[in-house]
Amino acid sequence: MSKLLKHLIDNPMGNRAYISSIGLLALSLLCAMALTCVLMLVYRMCHDSLTYNRKFNVTLMMLVLASTTLLALVQNSPKLSLGVLGALSICRIRTNTRDPRDLGFVFWALSIGISCALGAFAVGAVGTLVMSCAMLLIGRPRRQKDVVTMIVRGVKDQIGPVQEIFSHTPGSEIQSKNVFEDSFEVVYNLSIPQEQEEKLVVTFNNMEGIQGVNVLAPETQVA
Repeated sequence: MSKLLKHLIDNPMGNRAYISSIGLLALSLLCAMALTCVLMLVYRMCHDSLTYNRKFNVTLMMLVLASTTLLALVQNSPKLSLGVLGALSICRIRTNTRDPRDLGFVFWALSIGISCALGAFAVGAVGTLVMSCAMLLIGRPRRQKDVVTMIVRGVKDQIGPVQEIFSHTPGSEIQSKNVFEDSFEVVYNLSIPQEQEEKLVVTFNNMEGIQGVNVLAPETQVA
C-alpha cells in the first residue's frame, strides 16, 4: 500500500492539467458563471416564497466558483489534492436545509464547477440543460389559489353562529377550534374573493360577543 501511495504522490495524474494559464482559468470561470445563472434561475422557479432562500441561492454560486478554482489549483498534483481533501474534511455544514431538494442543488453546483474546471463545457451544459428541464417539469410548486387565514375570537355562546356562517361560505376549511370556559377561537382557511372576505369581516365585527377578527396573509417572503 505504501508503494502505491508513493507512486500516486510522485507521479502526476494524466498528461497535463486543462487550466494552464490565466486565460483558460478566466474562460472556465465565465462558463461556470453562465451555467450558474441557469442553476440559480431554476432554483428560484422551483421554490415558492415560503421555501425560497435567497442567501442559499447565492451560496450555490459561491460553490460553483469555489469548486472551479480549487480544482484548477489541484489539477495534475496529487499532493495538493490530498492537502485540499484534508482541509475540507474539517469543515461541517450545520445549517438545516429548508427543502430536501437543496442538497441536490448543492451537488448540481459542484458538478458544474468540476466540469468547467476540467474543460468539459459540453458535459456541464448538457447536464445543466437536462437537470433544468427535469426540475421545471416535476419540481415546480403547484400553483394554488391565494388562501388567507381568518381567526375569529368571541364569547362562547357565539361559536355556533360563527361556524354556521363559515359553513355557508364556499371555499372555507376549518383548521382549528379552541373552546375555553367563557370564550372561543376558531381558525379557518379561506379561498374566496377579496370582496367576500371583507364582507365576512364586517359581518363578524357587527355580531354581538365577537372580540376580534384577524386575517393573515397567505405567504411570507423569506429573504
